[in-house]
Amino acid sequence: MAKITKQQLSFGTEFYLQPDGDICTPAPVSAKSDKAKAPRKSKRQAPASLQPFLPGLSRRGRPRSKNPIAPSVRASASRKRRINAGVKRIELLLEPTVAAELEALVEHFKVPRVEVISRLVTKAAKRIQVAPK
Repeated sequence: MAKITKQQLSFGTEFYLQPDGDICTPAPVSAKSDKAKAPRKSKRQAPASLQPFLPGLSRRGRPRSKNPIAPSVRASASRKRRINAGVKRIELLLEPTVAAELEALVEHFKVPRVEVISRLVTKAAKRIQVAPK
């Protein structure tokens, strides 16, 4: 296969004595016009009330605790309080369809899953109790 070669034209100084002479720069526009330009308004700084996070306040605007407690410690203390109050912790394994129905009930009634399950269990327990004679 034949090699294709291209010849580059040589830079002729006789044609371009000043290579940058062809570059045209626009003439500067004078500021002397009939209409006076309004001075630019500088950006005003936001007032202190719009400061995103104030020192000593949380992101929600609540005062920060002097003795902050880790979330895991707070959760375990809450769990202990509930157990002392007589609440029993139970883990449930539900089929996917039942879990989806539970989520639909939670979304419809806008209550936690615990309340939905406890109400269903309470209603079922009332049905099987023997009525007093």
